[in-house]
Amino acid sequence: MKQPHISCVMMTSLDGRIQQKIWGLPEDEDLFEDVAKKIPWDAWIVGRVTMQGFTETKPRPPRRGRFTVPSGDFVADYDTKTFAVGLDPHGKLKFKTNRADSEHIISVVTERATAEHLDYLRSKNISYIIGGKRDIDLKLVVRKLAKLFPIKHLSVQGGGKINGSFLKAGLIDELHLILMPLADGTVGTPTLFDVEEGYSRRKATHFRLKSSKLIKGGALLLKYQSARKR
Repeated sequence: MKQPHISCVMMTSLDGRIQQKIWGLPEDEDLFEDVAKKIPWDAWIVGRVTMQGFTETKPRPPRRGRFTVPSGDFVADYDTKTFAVGLDPHGKLKFKTNRADSEHIISVVTERATAEHLDYLRSKNISYIIGGKRDIDLKLVVRKLAKLFPIKHLSVQGGGKINGSFLKAGLIDELHLILMPLADGTVGTPTLFDVEEGYSRRKATHFRLKSSKLIKGGALLLKYQSARKR
């Protein structure tokens, strides 16, 4: 089964930290968007924490009753050309609408998500795919995204743990890195790739530099291609 081309787009400090409020650069978001929109992606994917920005602010009371939903994935009706994919293993996110910005939402859950939550997603016309039994299998997820939706280019946009998970799975084809001219130095905060603690038998992932460009604010835009062969 085919899978989409996968690029990781991120902004970091010189010491590899992910964007923080202490950076004091209000134009950072515009800079990131300027770079991201030039990449011809069909969908972007983020973790649960990042996806919370598109959820309801007030807790929704649990719905009562028995819920029965068909097994397997659910492709809702959509009229967009692009998609927002959110990893939500346990099925906890309650979205405001079925869109994130202008993208149709696809929620990635595991078999641990309740029938009540899946029924809720269906009622909101939100697509979902089952990405594993207890934990999310990213290789399975990207194959399903390519099979069920017109997604040929997937953009991974953090945070550090989801970037690290894609890196560990060997799924990143290219990296677009916005390197800001500042040092963060905050111990214990997320970095570009957070894979696992300590050393293991896992080998480092190698990239080849394709281009470098000085952009506004003294930042560097570095484009890397994975050195591995798919």
